[in-house]
Amino acid sequence: MQYEVAGDTVPLVKSAFTLVFSWRCNVRLHVIIEDPDPDFQKTLLDLLAKRGGDLEVAETATSWTDPETASRYYLSLPKTAQRILREAATREDGYVPADVLRGPSGSDKLTGSSGAFKAALKRGVRRGWWGPDQLLPVLAEGPGFGKVVGYRIRGEALQAFQTAVETHQQGELASQKDSLAEAIRSDCGDWDAQRSVEALHEVGYTVDEKRARQILRDLTAGGLLHRVDADRAVYRLAAYDA
Repeated sequence: MQYEVAGDTVPLVKSAFTLVFSWRCNVRLHVIIEDPDPDFQKTLLDLLAKRGGDLEVAETATSWTDPETASRYYLSLPKTAQRILREAATREDGYVPADVLRGPSGSDKLTGSSGAFKAALKRGVRRGWWGPDQLLPVLAEGPGFGKVVGYRIRGEALQAFQTAVETHQQGELASQKDSLAEAIRSDCGDWDAQRSVEALHEVGYTVDEKRARQILRDLTAGGLLHRVDADRAVYRLAAYDA
C-alpha cells in the first residue's frame, strides 16, 4: 500500500497515530495508522506538513491497556452492562456465562446489553475519549442466534479492566457483605453458597457461588459466623449457637 502526496511516494507501514485532513467545506478525513515506527512517522509528518495543506495530527488512539480509560468506559455504562463487565473482570479468563448473569431463577434479562456496550464506545468517540478505531472491549458470545451464552473481555484489555473494576468494587463488596450479614441475622439457620447467592440476588446483587463463599469466609473471619461442618462449607450465626 502506498500514500502519495504531490508526486512523492511514502510506504505506509503500520503506525499508531491519527492524521486528520480538513478542507474549507468542513470535510474531515481521518487516516488512522497502527503500531508506529518513529522514523517513518517523522518522515511522513514532515512531508505532509510541506505538501499536504491544512493538517492536524490528533492524539494517539487510546488503547484499553490504560486503567483510567477502562474506568471511564465502565462508569459510562448503564447498570446492567456495568454488572456484566464487572462479573467478567472478576474472573481470571475475563469470561462470564450468561447463566450466572440471569440469576438463580434464570429470569434476569440481558436484552440490549450488547447494544449498550457499542453505544458507550460510540459515545466515547464523540466525547474525544478515544479514537474512532477503538475496538469494542466486551464481546457477546453465542451461536449467532437466540440467547447470548456469555460475555468476554478482550485479552489485551483484561488487565486494565480488572484494575479499574477492582478500584470501584471495593465499596460494592463491602455493601454485599453488609447485605448478606443483615440477611443472616434476620433469618438464622444454616447458610451455604447457594443460599447466599439467592439472598444477595433478592437485594439486587448478582454473584456466583465462588464470590458467595468468599463473603461467608470473610463474615466468619469477622466473628459473625462459624463453620458447622468441617467437610461442608456450611455456616451458622455464631450467636445462634451460643
